[in-house]
Amino acid sequence: MIYTRFETIPFEQVTDLHINKDYLKYMMNGMERGITNVHAKVEVLLIDGHLIPYSVKSGAYNDSWIHSFTGQYIEEMVSEVERMTLPSIARKGAALLLSAGRLILKGTREKTVTVFPSFMSTTLYSDNQLKYISQLTEELSRRYPRHALVFRTVSEEAVKEQLEAAGYAPLISRAIYVYDAAESHTKNERKDLKKDIKKLEKSGLSVSDELSATDFDALIPLYTQVYLDKYSIHNPHYTADFFRFIYDYVPLKWFVLRDGDHIVSFMVVQQKGDMLFPAYFGMDQSYKGLYFMTSGLLYQYANDKGLKINNSAGAKDYKLARGSRPFLEYHLVYTKHLKIEQRIFYDLFVKCATPLGAFLLKKLQFK
Repeated sequence: MIYTRFETIPFEQVTDLHINKDYLKYMMNGMERGITNVHAKVEVLLIDGHLIPYSVKSGAYNDSWIHSFTGQYIEEMVSEVERMTLPSIARKGAALLLSAGRLILKGTREKTVTVFPSFMSTTLYSDNQLKYISQLTEELSRRYPRHALVFRTVSEEAVKEQLEAAGYAPLISRAIYVYDAAESHTKNERKDLKKDIKKLEKSGLSVSDELSATDFDALIPLYTQVYLDKYSIHNPHYTADFFRFIYDYVPLKWFVLRDGDHIVSFMVVQQKGDMLFPAYFGMDQSYKGLYFMTSGLLYQYANDKGLKINNSAGAKDYKLARGSRPFLEYHLVYTKHLKIEQRIFYDLFVKCATPLGAFLLKKLQFK
C-alpha cells in the first residue's frame, strides 16, 4: 500500500522499529525547507509492516547532485573541469564529452524514483532495507511507469550483487574511501592520525557535542565556505532550520569545535551497523589545519569503538595517508519498465559512463 501523506500512515501496522517518524514526517512535508536545491516528493510503501520511503524527481529542476543525475554527472563535472589545470585540447575534449552526456540525460527526461532517500551524499544500507526488493520494484514500476528506480551510492559488493540480481544496472558514481579500524595500518598511517589529534590538543580549541538555539545560523557560513564557495554551487544548500531539526530529532554524532564561544568547525556523523559516515561538515577556512583536526576526531572515535568509516569522496591524499582504502561507488538503476525510447537513453548513458568512469576513477583516485 502506498501513502502520500504522513498523517494517513497506519503506524499501528508498522512493525519496523528502526523508522524515524520525525524525519519521515519532515521529508514528506517538503525537503525544500531543509535543502533549497532539492525538489522531491516523498511517499512511502508499506510492505509486511515495513515502511519504505522513496523520493520522486519529475522534470528538469536544477537540483543538487545528491538527487539529480544531471547535477552529478554534468553540472558537478563542469565545475570540476573549471577548477582543474588542463591543456586546451583536454579541456575541449571534456567539454564535448559533457555536452554529449547532457544530451543523453535530457533524453531520459530526468525522471527518477530514489528508494530509501537519505538526502546525503552517501546512503548507508542495512540488510533489512533490501529484504523487499522484488515487491517494491514491482509496486514502484507500476506507480511510476516513466521513472527510473534508483538505489543511490552503493559501495558494498554484496548489496550491489543483490540489486543486480533483481534487474538493476550499475551506474558508476564516484571513488570513495573506507577506513577500517580493525585493519592493520602502517606506521606512517598511525603516525599521521596521532599528529592530527596532537594539533587539536595544542590548538586551544574546545570540543563538544552541544549546540544552543542561537548556534544553528552560524553553521551555514561554515558549510558554505567549504562546499559551495570552494567546491561547487551544486552541492546541497542546507538551511539552519534543517540543522536545527536533525540536531533535535535525528540520532547523529556531533563534533563541534569552538575558539572560545565562536564555532570554527563542525562534523555530523551517521552510524549504521559498524559503519560511520560524516554526513555534514563545515569549517572556518582561515584556521590552519582545522580539517585535519576535525577529521582526526572522527578517526579517533572509529578506533576507540572499533568501527569503519565511509569517508565519501574528495580529499584523496589525506584519506589515503591515514589508512583509508579506495572503492568504487555505484548507483543501481532499474529501467526495464520504461518505454523503449526512454529506456534507450538510460541504457546508453549507463553503458557509456560506467566503464569510462570506472577506468578514469581507478587511474586518478586510487593512488
